[in-house]
Amino acid sequence: MGEVYTRTDSPFLWVWFYDARGVRRFKSSKSKDSKVARRFLDTIEKKIRREERQRSAEAESGLTDSVTGSVTVGKYTERWLEERRARAVASTDSDETRLGHALPMLKDMVLSEVRPRHILAVIRAMQAKKDDQGRPKYAPRTVLHVYGVLRVMFADAIRQELISETPCVLSTKRKELPKKRDKNPAWRGKAVFAGKEVVRLLTAPEIPERRRVIYAVEQLAGVRINELTPRRVRDWERDLEPLGKLMVATRYVVKTKTEEPATKTGVVREVPVHPMLAKILDAWLAAGWEREYGRPPGPDDLIVPAVRGGFMSSSSEYKRLQEDLEALGLRRRRQHDWRRTFITLARACGADKGLLRWVTHGPPESADDMMDVYTSPPWETLCEQVALLTLPFPEGFPPRGSAVAVTPLLRSGESPMMLPTYEWRRRESNPRPKAFGPSTLRA
Repeated sequence: MGEVYTRTDSPFLWVWFYDARGVRRFKSSKSKDSKVARRFLDTIEKKIRREERQRSAEAESGLTDSVTGSVTVGKYTERWLEERRARAVASTDSDETRLGHALPMLKDMVLSEVRPRHILAVIRAMQAKKDDQGRPKYAPRTVLHVYGVLRVMFADAIRQELISETPCVLSTKRKELPKKRDKNPAWRGKAVFAGKEVVRLLTAPEIPERRRVIYAVEQLAGVRINELTPRRVRDWERDLEPLGKLMVATRYVVKTKTEEPATKTGVVREVPVHPMLAKILDAWLAAGWEREYGRPPGPDDLIVPAVRGGFMSSSSEYKRLQEDLEALGLRRRRQHDWRRTFITLARACGADKGLLRWVTHGPPESADDMMDVYTSPPWETLCEQVALLTLPFPEGFPPRGSAVAVTPLLRSGESPMMLPTYEWRRRESNPRPKAFGPSTLRA
């Protein structure tokens, strides 16, 4: 493809070669050593071959711009998001929102010409933006999320041979990226409801019954709002023992207004229905649902439809939550704080972290200890963890058979798999596990 040669007008050896467009080029090796000149030519030829593969991949992708003749960041981003949606990647909507912060500066650039300095410029621009009060507009965590999506996208472009190297090589140590922290470091510790606040929101007569049911499911089942939205009556298997089961296998996507067959984490969860929640749902489906919508619910009906039917809007329900908090004189909280409260209060009542994770996040896809991957806790054990959660409800609410009365039954050890010493948890949270030791086997 090329050769090393000498020139009478230069003391150095020169090389000639054909570039990726087929044009003959000449360059000085800046060396008199033939071996150095040959390595120089080999390096150039390898680079040309990469460029040829890249141009071929660009042509096959169908993304080449009519003006530049190359793939732009904007066009590749559109295709990348489409492919992720087709593969049902749970974070696609969030990825699109995060890329919206970077695209104004990158979308018209040729994909292969993006350099680390361009990515750094995006980060610096986000850090420089201020809100109306002169404070940073974006939290460090938000900036890192934007950078993380860019890193994944450019890594995929490498695998598709559209670029040869990633521009996402920034580092926290070099102060190019911020450390992971919240915009307001103090808010996260307060992003929970106190037990008495939960009781007020679930029992206050001034709050419509429909909204109290929403709060009860979010709090006592620990589900996300967009996981609650598409839950149907048939998803509640109420006849199981010792607690019923709520199947969480889909989620509602607000942007597309569709139900997708995947939760945020991509796993199907089986959530034990807390005894208190079972009482609330029983009353709601027996009479409250018909009072609200004018007819009794069927198996395919949503447990909590929107006021006018169909899927409820998370943004509208967020506004209603703020109205209810203000009406009761409580400080503002997010819908996701119900889930955080469920985990916090359950663990405060003695629930095991590892077992509770099965309820809130589903089975682990990977773990440091393969025994965690192969472990499936018995249904009775998961029910026990949920039933440990107790709240200071007033006398007579709910009717007899509350969580306080049911919990001893769950802990009676009727199931042969529920050993008194059973403590399933991740290794890092239990450096001295007591489960299944020699003394247990002898017993």
